[in-house]
Amino acid sequence: MSLATFCPNILSRELVHVRSTYDALALSGSSPSLAVLRRDFGAHKIETVIKAHLIDLCDNINLKRPLRDIQIDNIAREVVAEFYSLTMADIHVIFRKAKMGEYGEFFESLDMPKVMTWFREYFSDRCAIAAQENISGRFRDANDPRSSELARRHFDKLEQQFRIKNNKT
Repeated sequence: MSLATFCPNILSRELVHVRSTYDALALSGSSPSLAVLRRDFGAHKIETVIKAHLIDLCDNINLKRPLRDIQIDNIAREVVAEFYSLTMADIHVIFRKAKMGEYGEFFESLDMPKVMTWFREYFSDRCAIAAQENISGRFRDANDPRSSELARRHFDKLEQQFRIKNNKT
C-alpha cells in the first residue's frame, strides 16, 4: 500500500460510491485507520495526507480567507492525534461533505474550530451509528434461526414437545 493512494484525487475516484457514514463504516474492515497508517508510515506522513485533503478543500471552495499553513499543520496534527480510529474512508466522507456544504456555510473563511467541529460531529455520528448497528446485529443474530446454538435449542424443545405428546397418547 502506498500513501499516494490516499491523496484527495485518487481517493475520491476510488471511493466515489462512499457518500455517507454508513458507507464508510461498511468499509472499515478494508480501509486502514489513521492509527494503523501512523504505525506503518509515521505520524508526519499521515499528517501530510490530511494536509493534502485540507489544501484540496480550500482549492475547491470559494474562500476569501482560506486556511493558513500553520492552521493546516495544526489541524492535521490534531486530527491524526485525536481521531486516530477513523479510516481513510471516513476522511474521504468528511471532506466530501464539507465540499458539498453539508457542514453549513463557510462565510468566505475557514478556521481550525470549524474544521475540528466537523470531525467531532462526524465522529459522534459514526459512534452512534456503529453502536446502533452493533445492537441491531446482536438482535438479528440472537433471533437468527440459522444460528447453531439457537437451532440446537429449537430442536431440543421440539424433541421435548414430541416426547410429551407421545407420552400422553
